[in-house]
Amino acid sequence: MKKLATFLLEICRIVILFVLTLYVLNLLERNLIKIITGRTEFYWSMTIGNLFFFFILYRNYYQFNGWYKSEQNIKLNKSTSRMFILISIGLIIVPILINIK
Repeated sequence: MKKLATFLLEICRIVILFVLTLYVLNLLERNLIKIITGRTEFYWSMTIGNLFFFFILYRNYYQFNGWYKSEQNIKLNKSTSRMFILISIGLIIVPILINIK
């Protein structure tokens, strides 16, 4: 029963971290776009890039600081982390670069 309770607490923690991370990153990106281009537009690719960024953060950092401890918690290897970071940065920067005039 204790394992189930810690698992449910961890799920709640993941949801809260997910919402807060995406909210803060989207807010920063919207302000950055407004400063650079003068427009307030929303780009779905940035949100997908933020999802990749959250995935990297969770797998490499957040999962080791939570309530649910498991033997199966492992970090992403360096090449996978780098690949996801590059994809994330690309998805975030490309819309900004395309709309600069």
